[in-house]
Amino acid sequence: MQDDAKLIEFIKTDLARGKVTGKLGANDDLIETEILDSLGIMKLILFLENNYAVKISDEDLTLENFTSIMSINSLIQRKRAAQGA
Repeated sequence: MQDDAKLIEFIKTDLARGKVTGKLGANDDLIETEILDSLGIMKLILFLENNYAVKISDEDLTLENFTSIMSINSLIQRKRAAQGA
């Protein structure tokens, strides 16, 4: 999926800061591996809102929504469905 590739590329190049040398799996824990920290989550939210036409609300700011590529994709899909996109 092209959206996955764009998201993975952003995480690897803008957020991981050299912490990912190989493939980033859909279920890899981005928080436990310290790829995502609080500042990284804020950068990721801006990226998602600007590139996926979704609005991330305060209620969406849970660790479960940002733990992995899969959980981020699920959040995007839920937000798009709720917004009728």
